[in-house]
Amino acid sequence: MWKKIVSGSLLVAGTTVGAGMLGIPLLTAKAGFIPAMGITLLAWAILLWTGLLYLEATLWMPIGSNLLSMSKRFLGTNGRFFSGVMFLFLYYCLLVAYYAAGAPMVASALETLTGIQLEGIIGYIVFGLIFGSIIALGAKWIDRSNLILFAGLIISYVLLIGIGAPEITKENLVSSDPKSAFLALPILFSAFGYHNIIPSLVTYFGKDKKSLKLSIIIGATGALVIYWIWQWLVIGIIPIENIEGTLKEGKPVTAALKNVTGRTSVFWIGQSFAFFALVTSLLGVSFSMVDFLADGMKISRKGWKRVGLTTAVFFPPFVLASIYPAIFDKALGIAGGIGEAILNGLIPIALVWVGRYKMEQKEEIKTSKPLLIFLTLIILMVMIIEGVQLF
Repeated sequence: MWKKIVSGSLLVAGTTVGAGMLGIPLLTAKAGFIPAMGITLLAWAILLWTGLLYLEATLWMPIGSNLLSMSKRFLGTNGRFFSGVMFLFLYYCLLVAYYAAGAPMVASALETLTGIQLEGIIGYIVFGLIFGSIIALGAKWIDRSNLILFAGLIISYVLLIGIGAPEITKENLVSSDPKSAFLALPILFSAFGYHNIIPSLVTYFGKDKKSLKLSIIIGATGALVIYWIWQWLVIGIIPIENIEGTLKEGKPVTAALKNVTGRTSVFWIGQSFAFFALVTSLLGVSFSMVDFLADGMKISRKGWKRVGLTTAVFFPPFVLASIYPAIFDKALGIAGGIGEAILNGLIPIALVWVGRYKMEQKEEIKTSKPLLIFLTLIILMVMIIEGVQLF
């Protein structure tokens, strides 16, 4: 059982800790360190609970079912269509962000190591071929690759904390504007998105409720701790004016580290960390999208059909990111404040509400009606915040 829990927790954490991590401090820094910790905890609590609700709905279904099957059963044909549109909207937005930030990292690393320059669209093609191949090879390759990449994420993260901690200044940590903390909720929602991996975990591990529940709790909580320490480091090192400048340029926060510290080692370790954060999340998102498309089209997830599904997952974000390379932060905000809020917030609540109170399904996760209503109101507030920021 513990082998399942460790593997599942790493997949959840790897899916969670992704491109959102590179955008969080861009918005929480203005609020200050303590308010940033509080608002991050709130986002974690909401999305941990909706993740457990999503697990409950998944356990009601036959193994191999995905969002479309669940939505059709509990929300009807219109609910199925709406859920499918929102799934594609959210995860294509996230993949656009991963491409926009990840492909230039691969190109930069290759140039540094070999002197080979990947100019323009070539870098995006290479990035897609590398990680698309892993997805096309199937679940075992994804699992093994995730373990290796997540180890790289932890090592680079620890090194970055160790090297960067002496650069932290107390003045940066004590300044605060708590009211602005709520503006970070949309991007925090995108940073705590792991729900897409739950049906795949149920397919991979079977209906072992205890292992699945612990995997979600441990994985999401591990991501919370990583985010807390990360914000402590970034907010403590980088002055707010530098962070605001990086936000305006549409770049990840790691781009500001070298300019502030003047140390090349901090920059390269920061880039390594950013890369591992991106690709571990990329694997989780694209893994679930292949399963989603296979479930929706009722085709096999194996062989050349899996290659075709992988191409369908990777091609649209490749096109958008190569045309609009500075789209990183915008894609994350829209993904979290609209896509994540609906798909991984409101829809799991709706599935469980209908399943429990209209179809009399067995309650798997202890949650009262008032709590479901409270979660719904908070999620609607996040959508309003993102709408105001967009328009």
